[in-house]
Amino acid sequence: MAETLLETPVEGADAPSVHPLSMMTEAEAHAAIEVLRRSGRIGDGARFHGFCIAEPPKAEVAAWTPGTSTDRRFEVVVHENGEVHVAVVSVTRGEVDSWTHHPSVVPRVGMAELFAVMDACRKDPGFAAALAKRGIADPSQVQIDPWPTGDYDFDFEIGRRVQRCIAFWRPNPTDNGYAYPLDGLMVHIDVDTLEVLQVTDFDQWPVASERGNYDVDAVTEDFGPMRTDLRPIEITQPEGTSFTLDDNELRWQKWSMRVVMDDTEGLVLHRIAYDDGGRVRPIIDRASLAEMVVPYGDTRPSQTFKHALDSGEFGLGLMNNSLQLGCDCLGEIAYLDSVQVFDDGSVVTTPNAICIHEEDFGIGWKHFDWHADTTEVRRSRRLVVSAIHTVGNYEYGFFWYFYLDGTIRYEVKLTGILTTRSHRDGDDLTFARQVAPHVSAPIHQHIFCVRLDMAVDGNANSVVEVNTEALPPGPDNPYGTAFAARETVLESELAARRNTNSASSRYWKIQSADHINRLGHPTAYRLLPPPTTTMFAAHDSPHSERATFARHNLWVSPTRPDERYGAGRFPTQRNAGDGLERYTAGDRPVVDTDITVWHTFGITHDARPEDFPVMPTEYAGFGLVPDGFFDRNPMLDVPPSSNGHCA
Repeated sequence: MAETLLETPVEGADAPSVHPLSMMTEAEAHAAIEVLRRSGRIGDGARFHGFCIAEPPKAEVAAWTPGTSTDRRFEVVVHENGEVHVAVVSVTRGEVDSWTHHPSVVPRVGMAELFAVMDACRKDPGFAAALAKRGIADPSQVQIDPWPTGDYDFDFEIGRRVQRCIAFWRPNPTDNGYAYPLDGLMVHIDVDTLEVLQVTDFDQWPVASERGNYDVDAVTEDFGPMRTDLRPIEITQPEGTSFTLDDNELRWQKWSMRVVMDDTEGLVLHRIAYDDGGRVRPIIDRASLAEMVVPYGDTRPSQTFKHALDSGEFGLGLMNNSLQLGCDCLGEIAYLDSVQVFDDGSVVTTPNAICIHEEDFGIGWKHFDWHADTTEVRRSRRLVVSAIHTVGNYEYGFFWYFYLDGTIRYEVKLTGILTTRSHRDGDDLTFARQVAPHVSAPIHQHIFCVRLDMAVDGNANSVVEVNTEALPPGPDNPYGTAFAARETVLESELAARRNTNSASSRYWKIQSADHINRLGHPTAYRLLPPPTTTMFAAHDSPHSERATFARHNLWVSPTRPDERYGAGRFPTQRNAGDGLERYTAGDRPVVDTDITVWHTFGITHDARPEDFPVMPTEYAGFGLVPDGFFDRNPMLDVPPSSNGHCA
C-alpha cells in the first residue's frame, strides 16, 4: 500500500520524461532519503545498505517513449535498530510504495562502517599489546584489512555483524603494507557496537625487511631508471567517434543498449539489441555480474575462513574508480558519472565511472583469391564499455565488448596486489607460494557469476547443450575419423545445472522459440565458455554452501526480477543454500519461455613471484556469438579501410 507523504514532490525529482532506466542522480538520491525521513520510517540512526533504481517491469520499459511521464522509484535497504527493511520510494510522487521487513538477515558492511572498524581495531589495548610483541609501538602505522567472516559458528559471533581484521605494517604512510604481513594476528569486531570480541594471536613470524613499493620513485631508487625506449602510441579519430550517447542510451553501429552503474552489481547493461536492416532485434534484456567469490585454499587460521562475496557483501558500485584518460582508458573517450549512497547517507558522485570507446581489433575477415589475383580484407573494431573497482587489495576491471560481426564478449581484468601471509624458513608451502623473502601468497580462486536475462528475438527462449562426439568405428565410420556435434535441449532447471567440458568442445546455444532464419533453423546465440573451473572447496563447506553459484558453470532459470543475485540478496554471514541453489531447486521448466542464463567462470590463482609486489593483469571471460541469428556474415557491408580494394 502506497503512503502519500508530500503535497508536492521532493525538490530535484521533477524529471517526468526521464527514461525508466536512466541512472540515479544526486537530487533523486537526496529526495528518496527525504521521503523516508518525512514518512517517519527512519531516524537519525538509519544506515543504507542498498540504493538503486527500482527497475520497472519489462513491458513498462518497452512501452516508454520520449516525452512519456516516468514514475522514478528507488529501492532502498535500510538498517536501523538491528532490523532490516527494504523500501520502494517514488520521488516523483513523494510516496513510500512499500516497506518490507526482512527478519534474520545481515546487511552488508558499508564503507563508513569499515573505516570505523579499522579505527576500533587500532584503538584496542589487546591489539596494541600484540603489536608490541612484534616490535611495533605505533598502531597508526598498521594497515587493517577487514574481511567478512562467513558462517563458522564461533559462539561470540552468533547474532552479530562481524568483521575479522588482519594486519599489515606500513613503516611509512605510502608503503605497500602487503610487503609486511603481520601474520598470526586476527581481531574479531562487532560492526554495530565496534566492540572487539576477540584478539587471536596464534603465532609470530619475523616482520619482512624488504619493501615492496611500486611507485616510480621507489622503483627508480631500488632497481634503476625507468625504460626510455617505449615510443608513444597515439589513437585518434579525427572525424569523431562512431557511437552516440544520449543520457545513458548508447548506440554504436547497429548496436544499442542502456548503461547503468548499480551499487551492488556494478556495471549493468539493459536492452542490448541489434538493428538488422531496420528491424531492431533484442538479444539480452539485462546483463550483470550476479555475484563473485574469492575462496582461499590455505589452512592457516588467518587465511582459511576467507571467501569474500565482494558484490553482495560490500557492493561493487560503491567501490568504482574515477577513470583517467591515457591511464585507464586510451583513445577518444566518452564517460558516464555514477551516483552512490553510502551507509551513512552521504551521496557521492564518481566522475568518469564508466568508460566508453572504440578499438581497432585487427582483421575482421580476409581472403586472397589466387585464381583472380584479388584480395578482399576488412578491419574489425569493437565498442568497449568498462568500469574498474578497487575491492581491498584487488582491482577488477569489467569490460563488455561489442563487435561488428554481432559478437559480444565479457572480460574481467584482475590486477592489484596479492593479499599475503608471513613466511619463515621451513614453513609448509603446500597452500601458498613464496613471492618475496619472508612473504608468501596463499592459493585462491576468483569465481564470477554473470546473469544474462536472455531475449534472443524475444522473450521465448530455450537452451541447447552442444557436445562434439567421436563416432565409433563401423560401416558409417570406416576410417575412424568421423565426429559430430550432438544437441540436447535442457528442459528444466536441474537438468540445466551443467559444467564445461573442453574434451567435447561443449558450448550452449540460446535459441528463439518464435523466429527462424532463412535456412529454417531457430535464430540463436552461442555461449562459448572459457577453460574454467568450479570451486574446489568441499560441497558441505561454508565456502560452497554460501556461494552455491560456484558449483556449476551453467544454470538456467525462468526470469524472475526477485532472483537477481547469485548468492542471494543478503549474502552476509548467514545465507547457506541461498541464491542459485534455492532459485533452481523447484526444477521449473525452462523451454520456450522467458529465461535467465547464469554463467559461472573464473581462475585459480597459484601465485608467482612475478605477481608481486603488484600483479600484472590476468584475464577471465566468455563469448556470445551469433549462431543463425543472421542469414549471412553481418560484416559484409563494412567498407574497405583504404580506397578501393586491398591488394
